Amino acid sequence: MNKKQFVILILCLLVQSVSAGSEDGGYAGAFLQMAVQARPAGMGGAYFGVSNDAAGQLYNPAGLAGTTQKTFASSYRIMKLDRKLGFATIIIPTKLNSALALSWLYAGYGDVMARNNSGKELGTTISSNEHDFAIAFAKQFTPFLGIGAKLNYYHKKLYTLKANSIGINIGFMMMVDSLFTYGAMDNKPITDINIGLIFNHISAKYPWTSESEELAATQDDKFPIVIGLGGSCRLLDRKLLLAADFEKNTKQNPFIRFGGEYNINNRMYLRSGMNDGAIATGVGFNIDLKKWLLNVDYSYLFDRVDEGNDHIIGFQFRF
Repeated sequence: MNKKQFVILILCLLVQSVSAGSEDGGYAGAFLQMAVQARPAGMGGAYFGVSNDAAGQLYNPAGLAGTTQKTFASSYRIMKLDRKLGFATIIIPTKLNSALALSWLYAGYGDVMARNNSGKELGTTISSNEHDFAIAFAKQFTPFLGIGAKLNYYHKKLYTLKANSIGINIGFMMMVDSLFTYGAMDNKPITDINIGLIFNHISAKYPWTSESEELAATQDDKFPIVIGLGGSCRLLDRKLLLAADFEKNTKQNPFIRFGGEYNINNRMYLRSGMNDGAIATGVGFNIDLKKWLLNVDYSYLFDRVDEGNDHIIGFQFRF
């Protein structure tokens, strides 16, 4: 590694350290905290106790166990400052109330012109991107309990520097209604009560190593381990879905998310929520294509740190 590459690495690690001092940013895997699927984003990200579609594996992999149809889904988050965030997945239901999913999550941060100490452009650009390639499996072991696990392969490229890591997500989904006699909850004002528990990014870290004639540096950027607890329920004859999450990781302050979704006519859904103080809204449509069912979702995320408002567009094919 030459001196130029080494300096870039040191600067990036310093920036991470400064950001981390604020308690709420600058850690490895930060792109995983950004919503990329429109439905959960429109509900304020409160999804640990929902997770019953393709987006669920990003929150609680145990929710995949309820998948009964082959599913392909994709989404894209439109952001300012030349940032990119996209997601694609395919889910295949397997035997005995279980499902398997493959997914790809991508984040890119655009190009920045490289300059020397005097501010003169060097004629090259510096870019950064991250990927999360994952395989997830979930199974409904009893009517009350579903368990899911997700194996992630993380890859980050910063200019010519690269780092890779493996991380594990584990989730549990508890269906409270199943503890009662079949049909006993159908006429209750609150039904479909679910509780989700998750542990994410176990053992994940980016190992950075650099050597030059002048200096040498080694640093492991550990992903904060996330612990989350969420709940969801339905009201108004199951037309209204309400959800709330509590999340804490090993390096940041705890926060809450809550939101809801209202089913207008089984074809259109209205959503709104709040994610750690940031307001979100969204809408979804179900389109019956005879052999296929198409879900089209959109969410609007209000500005929270002077970076502008974001939009997320996604679709999901079930076949």
